[in-house]
Amino acid sequence: MAVFIREAHAEDRDTLGALKLRSSLAWGDHVEELQALPDAREVPVAHLQYAIVAELEGEIVGFTTVLSGKRAMQAELEDLFVAPEVWRMGVGRKLLTEAEGRAIALGARTLRVVASERARPFYEASGYRFARTIATDFSPAVELHKDLR
Repeated sequence: MAVFIREAHAEDRDTLGALKLRSSLAWGDHVEELQALPDAREVPVAHLQYAIVAELEGEIVGFTTVLSGKRAMQAELEDLFVAPEVWRMGVGRKLLTEAEGRAIALGARTLRVVASERARPFYEASGYRFARTIATDFSPAVELHKDLR
């Protein structure tokens, strides 16, 4: 399985939004709330320049977005979504590695992510450490950090 990583393009926006929603709904949690939330199916235009796309056989199967953080030397992993049919096939890990490289290129020494409890083991297996529990619109989430240097 050869996963191709590339920059996101403006024409990817609708596909990325649909993937974001499909991936979010796959767990079966908060279905009605997610379907009613426009942000759950949208990637902001301003974020496209920071998005990285994973393709498999010419189809987009995942993406991640890395933004400069609110604190100096910290970047934010804003999005990491993978098509459910390719979960546990290394796509997320490859995107995460690319995101960490992007964060380093931004000058960050730490990458921060807010994730669901379901995603926590994925990040912890990649060296992220628990920072705190935070409130989100639907349920508590975890904030995790990884030192990049």
